[in-house]
Amino acid sequence: MAVGAVVQGQAPTVFTTLFEPQVRMAIWSRPSPMPPDAPPPADFTAECDGRWIAPSGPAPEWFLQDIERLAEIVAAISGCETWRARCETVTRRACPRFHQDAVPVRLIVAYEGPGPEWAFAGEIGEDLDGRNISTRRRVRTLHPGDVAVMKGTAPGWEAWPEFPEVLHRSPPAGRRSPRRVLTIDAAPGREDRV
Repeated sequence: MAVGAVVQGQAPTVFTTLFEPQVRMAIWSRPSPMPPDAPPPADFTAECDGRWIAPSGPAPEWFLQDIERLAEIVAAISGCETWRARCETVTRRACPRFHQDAVPVRLIVAYEGPGPEWAFAGEIGEDLDGRNISTRRRVRTLHPGDVAVMKGTAPGWEAWPEFPEVLHRSPPAGRRSPRRVLTIDAAPGREDRV
């Protein structure tokens, strides 16, 4: 299959492209599943040891179902049945610099507010803060509900050097414009600690 470093699709099958070594990020474009009357908890975590899911507290049914469905995607891509999920209400720009995560695989979805911003490393050069106008013109932003799965820098993926690196960062947020963001990380080696 001839695909680039970033692949976007309308169904979760888009994530199968991550098995291609050159693909660094896949995006499932979907509307946010968050109903207006049942937002996720302001702060919520869950861990799975491969058999049991341990949530930090109660949460709406739609949210728990979405976490389970998305965690299955992370497990299928990473080959690791253990994972960590964290949902936060973000009121500031948590990661202002473009970067890659030091995990094997990270899934990110914003239920409310903009999703992560991303760019190809070669397009922004040394401007990891994204301050130059030329950089800002090259930055793309994921929509609420879009699910992005990114390969991280942890061992497990052999990158093709001739394909571009994909970097991401948090978009702006504030008290009047909060973001509700879920991340799920593959957590290899955590089977004995959960």
